[in-house]
Amino acid sequence: MNTRVSCGSVPATKEETMGYLRGVVHGAIIGGAVALLYAPKPGRQMREELSERLDQVRGQMQPVLDQAQGVVDSARPQVERGISKAQRITRMGTGSSTAGPASN
Repeated sequence: MNTRVSCGSVPATKEETMGYLRGVVHGAIIGGAVALLYAPKPGRQMREELSERLDQVRGQMQPVLDQAQGVVDSARPQVERGISKAQRITRMGTGSSTAGPASN
């Protein structure tokens, strides 16, 4: 796990920044849920508030899920080509010890 923190002239990478922001969001969600569970409120009111919070979290996470789906969709053709190539090579057999790497 990379725990480097941006200091002065050394900027944090995009992955580090996103990891930090994910941690902040998760902490806020967990903290809010714990606060709601320990607050002295009637059950119906508590369930309504938890439902509202869950809807908010879903709304915040949807762009992240959409972006992840886009990455998967864009990588799918390349992965499928790689699988097909590996299957063809496997069917042809790799019994020869003098065979070099398959050419692209």
